[in-house]
This record gives sequence, structure tokens and C-alpha cells, in this order.
Amino acid sequence: MKKKPETVKVLLIDDEPELLEVMKDLLEEQKFQMFCASGGLNGIQLNEQQDPDLILLDLRMPGMDGIETLRSIREQDEKVRVIILTGYGCPDTIRDAADLDVSEYLSKPFENEDLINVIERTLET
Repeated sequence: MKKKPETVKVLLIDDEPELLEVMKDLLEEQKFQMFCASGGLNGIQLNEQQDPDLILLDLRMPGMDGIETLRSIREQDEKVRVIILTGYGCPDTIRDAADLDVSEYLSKPFENEDLINVIERTLET
């Protein structure tokens, strides 16, 4: 049975404050429970504290990048679904992410409708 959106917890990890705010507002309008992290370490902590159903993860972040962040998250949580957000899809990075059981990839920039569709598709699996 599919969860109702208001019971679905989404963790967004991205270093761009404007993107965090816009995506948070958009997904809250869709009745998702949102948590935002401004970087990898903060994302790892929020994942432990909030136990989200889905993580939206930027690959390119200063300090700890998305792959390092996902490796740390996978050490604690093998089951959480992850959607990678990236404007830089180099094959090596995509291979690394695939090895860490990523559900979907979404290239930046993207339309709001595309994001919602990818999230819904991911949650149905």
C-alpha cells in the first residue's frame, strides 16, 4: 500500500540556499514532510534523526560531496530511497552513485513537474 504524501518524509541535501527554499516550498505544497540540509554532514545527521523515506541529494557540494555523503548514509541506512540531483553527470560519478543503490537521477535545471513525477515514481517502487 502506497503511503499518503503527508506521511512521506523527504530529506533534501543541497548547498544552494535558494534551491533548498524553492524545493521545500514546492514539496510542502504537495504535502510531503520536508527536512533540509545545507551540506553533507548536516544531511547525515538529519538522516539519523528524522529517518526519511526519500533523500534528494545534490552531487556537487563543497567539503563533503554527494557521493561521500551517500556512502556515509548507506553505512547506517541501506533502505532509504535516493534521488540524485546534478548538473554534472560524468560517467564515473554516475557509476559510483549506482554502486550505492540510487533510485533515480534528475539533471539540473529541471521543471517542478519533473521533480514531482520522479519522486512519485520512486516512491511507488
